[in-house]
Amino acid sequence: METEVKMEDAIMPFKVQQLVEIIMQKKSIGFTDALHYLYTTDFYQQLLSDETKWWYDSGLSLYERIENEKQESFLPDRKQMLFGVFCVENYKNHLRQSAEEIVRLFSIYKVFDFLQEGYDVLHTQGKEYIMEEIDGFLKVRTV
Repeated sequence: METEVKMEDAIMPFKVQQLVEIIMQKKSIGFTDALHYLYTTDFYQQLLSDETKWWYDSGLSLYERIENEKQESFLPDRKQMLFGVFCVENYKNHLRQSAEEIVRLFSIYKVFDFLQEGYDVLHTQGKEYIMEEIDGFLKVRTV
């Protein structure tokens, strides 16, 4: 019994490979970092959509879409950036892990979004309170 293969499923590995090559070249980063760069975007989820049909676009066109998303999502003001760095540095000490592990954790579970959305309240609180809030947020997200 043959199963029907959708065209986008057949094309996706080639599109992803093309995008990863472009990201590696444009960003001067390695393969694993380029995969992370791509797979952590909302764009990637939309790439498979029948509505967008982005798999028909060129690799460079798709790369520009990724960059636009990254640009829009990474425009916190200086105070919010400092707060994000403060949280990473203190949370790494709180868990006794590396900053790289904490950034990966914050990225996977969208902790940076949580911090940005709650910035007005959170940045006025003490370090212990903020660490407890992050712990609570992650506990809910990882269950």
